Amino acid sequence: MNEIKSSLPKKGKQKLKSVFIFIFLAIIVSLLAWYYGNILFGTRGYNVLNDLYTQKKHLQKQVKKMQEQNSILQKEYFELIGLDPSYKEGKL
Repeated sequence: MNEIKSSLPKKGKQKLKSVFIFIFLAIIVSLLAWYYGNILFGTRGYNVLNDLYTQKKHLQKQVKKMQEQNSILQKEYFELIGLDPSYKEGKL
């Protein structure tokens, strides 16, 4: 009978210890999942940075295109100024 009584608390302590370990591991896993989720989908996450990088490339192409259009229009403008004598005199 004493053997039965002495073995019961050990199993209870062991069970309690395993519950605490399980809870601790569950908290760690939850925190890691939250952290990686924030890295991937947060305001400074990978998806946001990738979208910003794509947008930057698109805007750089658009700037280059507009600079080329601007140079063509400036050339045309200066040719018109050079050809129109009344514009040189300030009559327009």
